[in-house]
Amino acid sequence: MGCYEVSLGDTLGVGTAPDVRRLVEFLNRQGIDPSRLAGHFHDTYGQALANVWKAYECGVRTFDSSVGGLGGCPFAPGAKGNVATEDVVYLFENAGVSTGINLQKLAETGVWISKVLSKSNDSRAGAALSAKKASRDTTSSKTSHASTEKLDWSLMRETKRILVYRSGATGNIVLNTPRNGNTLTSPMIEDFQAAFRAFENDPSISRIVISANGKFFCTGMDLSQAALVVGKGGDANLGIFKPLKSLFELIDNSSKVTIACINGSAFGGGIGLAFSCDIRVCLSSTTFTLSEVKLGLCPAVISRYVIREWGLGLSRDAMLTARAVSAYELKAQGAVSLLADTPTELRKTVEKLIRNLRHSSPWGSKMSKDLVRLAWSHSGTTAQEEGVAKLFESMMAPGCEAVLGIGEFQKRNKVDWDVYAAKAPRAKI
Repeated sequence: MGCYEVSLGDTLGVGTAPDVRRLVEFLNRQGIDPSRLAGHFHDTYGQALANVWKAYECGVRTFDSSVGGLGGCPFAPGAKGNVATEDVVYLFENAGVSTGINLQKLAETGVWISKVLSKSNDSRAGAALSAKKASRDTTSSKTSHASTEKLDWSLMRETKRILVYRSGATGNIVLNTPRNGNTLTSPMIEDFQAAFRAFENDPSISRIVISANGKFFCTGMDLSQAALVVGKGGDANLGIFKPLKSLFELIDNSSKVTIACINGSAFGGGIGLAFSCDIRVCLSSTTFTLSEVKLGLCPAVISRYVIREWGLGLSRDAMLTARAVSAYELKAQGAVSLLADTPTELRKTVEKLIRNLRHSSPWGSKMSKDLVRLAWSHSGTTAQEEGVAKLFESMMAPGCEAVLGIGEFQKRNKVDWDVYAAKAPRAKI
């Protein structure tokens, strides 16, 4: 009968892209045409999709996959199933390679079969697309003219490095040095902190948005400055360490709701900027890369925020491999709240979020942030118990926001807390 195709099977899911390249190149040297090969990669170690792409680059055009990442290996307990069909189709379609498959229908099938089998959907693309569709359907059924109207932003301040805007109770600090990737230079940090503190000290501001212009959100620490002090030891590095540390702590300790509007990829300190915020909204094409290890460095200053938001496992993996972590992966982890496919959709998504947050009281939001901070830093300790008790007392105190909130709720009225905040005196920017 003969053999028309040989499948390169990694059912344990331990192979990596370099392994695939070496194998295909070896077979090529033996006179085997890549068109006679197929790829069969399981995803135990999260390498399946990378292996598919590497095999494709080497000339392989046939791949085995399974909807929802179904399957496993009887000889390897704990092994994951085959690479998810949804992930493969998403990869190729976005790389300009037509598969002829309706990705949305495929994603819906993956969700359905996972429910029928009472298992988790192991396709990241499929789960993300289904969640996005559900959100879009909900949005379209509730959309009104008021909810789609563009917010009116006023320019409050402009420097060589940042733009500062305001819309009602929301401030927006825009990183504006796209030619150098919005790098965190000393002047950039100084300008940013001054603008942030002005918003922080303004009782009429309830939210602070951090956004950026250009291809990148922020490329991190100023390496040209680091090059001047690296290897000198002693106090030489404090000129870089202290400003970065104070920058991230300023955002993390803010009493306002902080939102990172991420327009492009982020590296190093740029990731710290995003993940010291409370909420992240980003373009779906965004990646986050902790590339410090390639330079003999480590993400020291930002590590507390990365590990807190990403979790230990993903943080370790991202730090050691220096791989680009996708927005979809972080969305699945809960570290990113919302995704948008285009810059216009990103703006609309952030502005819709801002409108929704008008119904969250400033003091209630601050207390909620304090609860999360207590759980992160003092979980299971007396400090957490005492902190929770103080917050409960505070939220029930005479003159608290709950007096208005509960009173309006009993009248079946929805409180617009931005109107409440507007009565507070404004600080000068």
